[in-house]
Parts: sequence; structure tokens; C-alpha cells
Amino acid sequence: MAHPDANGESGRARPVSILAIASGKGGVGKTTIAVNLALGLRARGLSIGLVDADLYGPDAAHMLGMRRREPARQITLFSARGTAGSRLEVVSQHGVQVASAAFLMGESQGLGVHSGVAQLLVRRLIADAEWDAPDCLIIDLPPGSADIQQFVFALAGHPVHVLLVVTPQVVAHRDAHRLLAELDRHGAAVAGGVENMASLLCPNCGETTELFVPAPPQETIWDRVPLLSSIPFSARGAHDADNGVPVMVSRAIPEQVSAYESLAGQVAGLLGAAD
Repeated sequence: MAHPDANGESGRARPVSILAIASGKGGVGKTTIAVNLALGLRARGLSIGLVDADLYGPDAAHMLGMRRREPARQITLFSARGTAGSRLEVVSQHGVQVASAAFLMGESQGLGVHSGVAQLLVRRLIADAEWDAPDCLIIDLPPGSADIQQFVFALAGHPVHVLLVVTPQVVAHRDAHRLLAELDRHGAAVAGGVENMASLLCPNCGETTELFVPAPPQETIWDRVPLLSSIPFSARGAHDADNGVPVMVSRAIPEQVSAYESLAGQVAGLLGAAD
């Protein structure tokens, strides 16, 4: 195929849609949402690419059961097209195409780079990967609104939509408001929001209880962003994800599966409208 390009030079009849999974703060389960949404969209018949662009904690590959233990000696930031090593290998797992920073370095290695290098590396994951005609690229971003996020929000030549992930906590919503201010500045389209860990599922009786004290109405983002899905927390689901088996593969937590299927349906409708 002609590959998606960060500068919009894809050679396709229509540009590949970008869905950026973003959060104002860390620890809200953004990567879990990205992985299971990708699987949910794939189950609906869409061809999905997942870009694991959280360079400082690339966990999407791990949650899909893929690990690189061998340390890397170097990382290529740019290579002229047509030369050896100019394309990044994409790995297919459960029908989802994955390009991840975790494939470029050993799992015990850290990545400390300045903003320009970080943006080059994310551009390479998006534009230089060997994608096979994806309908959508889901990009799992780091938390916050720094260099990588700014680069993705401003991608030219592609419809860019942003899905915000929060927990019910007031601090998650306050940080999301800061992120929304950045999105307003860039003019990026906000697809909606997901409330993750909305409640705690009892593994014995199936009843739910509050996991966090919810933010008061005047502090939440829901007067600015449509709430697309509320996803309960499950200890078993978290354990399975740690072992590389996301819930949309195991189907072990019906309440979570139903929430992700609903979310995937809404996002698929949005992508169809964007076409």
C-alpha cells in the first residue's frame, strides 16, 4: 500500500483517520482503553493500526502479549525511503497491526530524549511503518500535552480525532480541562470521553461499588465533552492485561466487554462520518 505519512503524502484516495487516545494525567488506564478499543473496532470489520507512541512507557505491546527482552544498541530516527531499514516492521496480533516503541528497545531500557528527537521517533512510528491499508490509526499517547502530543494533534493531511480518558477523580478531570485548552488551541476534534474505572466490580457477587469519590459536576469535563462509555474496574481484567490477554480477547468480564463494544460502535460511526 501507499503508507500513511505525517505530512499527508499517503498516495491513497483518502487519508487515514487518526484517533489519538489522550489523558490529562497518568494512571487512568489510557493504554487499556486504546488496546481494547482497537480490538473492538477490528471485531467490527475495520482494519486497525495501533501506534504505541508513549515512548516513556510503551505498554500497549505488553498488554497484547508481545515483549522484546533483547537490548537495542541503536535506534534509527530517519532513513530515506527505498534504502535498507527505511520501513519499520508492523506486527499483527489478534488482527490488529501494531507499531510500538517497545519493539525498538529492550524492555529494561529507558528512553531519555529531547522533544525534537521524540517527535521524529513518533513520526517514524506513524509514517514509516509497513501498514497494510488501515482504516484508522489509533495512537496511544503519553499523558499530558507536551511534545509528542503537540506533534500528533497538529498532524497535517489526516482527520485527527481525540478520545479523552479520565477516571471519576477530580484531579483527572482538572488535568483533562488543561488538555482540552490545548486541543482548543490546535483545533483538534474531540470525539468524546471515556470514564475508566467508573466503579469496582465484585468478583464474587457481580455488584459494583465506587472506586473513587466522583468529581463534583462543576469540575467534570462532561459539560464540554460527550461521555461515550463508562468502564468498570475488574481485578481479574487487570491481571489478565498484565499477562498479555486483554479483556476483548478473553471475554472474561461481560460488563467490560459490553462497554467496549458500545464504545467501538460509537467510534466506528464517527470514523464513517469522517470519511
